[in-house]
Amino acid sequence: MTSLSFSGNETKLGMSRGIPEPKLTAMDAMIDKLTGAIFVFQIVVVIVLGIAGNVWKETEARKLWYVQYPNEGPWYELLVIPLRFELLCSIMIPISIKVSLDLVKSLYAKFIDWDNEMVDPETGTPSHATNTAISEDLGQVEYILTDKTGTLTENKMIFKRCCISGTFYGNENGDGLKDPELLQAVASGSPDAIRFLIIMAICNTVVPVQSKAGAISYKAQSQDEEALVRAAARLNMVFLEKKGNILDINFNGSLVQYEVLDTLEFTSERKMMSVVVRDRQNGNIILLSKGADEAILPHAHAGPQTRIFAETVEQYAQLGLRTLCLAWRDLEEEEYHEWSLLFKEANSSLVDREWRVAEVCQRIEHGFEIIGVAAIEDRLQDAVPETIETLRKAGINFWMLTGDKQNTAIQIARSCNFVSPGIHC
Repeated sequence: MTSLSFSGNETKLGMSRGIPEPKLTAMDAMIDKLTGAIFVFQIVVVIVLGIAGNVWKETEARKLWYVQYPNEGPWYELLVIPLRFELLCSIMIPISIKVSLDLVKSLYAKFIDWDNEMVDPETGTPSHATNTAISEDLGQVEYILTDKTGTLTENKMIFKRCCISGTFYGNENGDGLKDPELLQAVASGSPDAIRFLIIMAICNTVVPVQSKAGAISYKAQSQDEEALVRAAARLNMVFLEKKGNILDINFNGSLVQYEVLDTLEFTSERKMMSVVVRDRQNGNIILLSKGADEAILPHAHAGPQTRIFAETVEQYAQLGLRTLCLAWRDLEEEEYHEWSLLFKEANSSLVDREWRVAEVCQRIEHGFEIIGVAAIEDRLQDAVPETIETLRKAGINFWMLTGDKQNTAIQIARSCNFVSPGIHC
């Protein structure tokens, strides 16, 4: 037997559902209000004139022989004069105004279709207005709230510059991957450069995919991670394959393997992610981390090197670049096993799991050696500054939502023409 009760509109969700308000433009709302006011005025006029007409009929009209009113009329005779006045006053409400406005709106919409400059240059697709009220709706816009990544920018992250152990790469030509000094440091086997590339290549959740032709592509949830992995590959630290917990890395023709022991995932509260890996060549356990400067630098060894990296982050932020600090820490076998037990216990907790995991992560994410800072560019889409400048001239205000550093956000706002160059932010 099956019993069913409270279904459809009788459910809690159905009964609490409100009636959606009609969506009207400002012009339609104004016309509706004026029409209602005119109708009320018309009814008042009809009632007043109807009463006055009936009074005149009873007092004066019956005395006039040419009117020929009968002494006794039908029961609905009192309604005849008001209805006559209703017909006379019906022209107060101009029915044709609706038709005229719809025709004008349709013509305005056609101007959008006829605009030869509103064409997608890549596909050649012209603009097409599917709503006749679109021009009226656009005229009511006062504020635009926009995201930065993927809306104002192309969401195509490109590795541009980096600072490794206090040495800057990419400042001369604006492209660190073509900097001769960085290429020489990698070719000569500079320890800090190698460790920097290792963090770029494996401290992520990227999955490499190899095609039948042998080409390697990367599947990543974060565009930042994909940009770092691609940059490491161009510098000969190629992430080849992921077999379970084993990562295959090809560096200068040699196969290097790392075993992922634990992954400390990125969260918006921690603003960083880490992986604990074992180097299968020597058995060492390493903690690799990358994240925002405010999450990494406070947990690093204090010293002049850390101050240099903090200044580097500010310098890159002034250029409108996204920055990530890359850190390294060697772990003892005993320290890792003690921490691993706590980490597994926190992950299996059913109560306050996220809080407990974050607390356990803090127990190991400290004492970092900062290896370097990576700077990534997310280029603006075509004609964004010109478009925003034109819209601002039309009196439209903009709000930009971004999770970047304040200096980076200010620089992006200036490059997009959100704020005038002379205004201090």
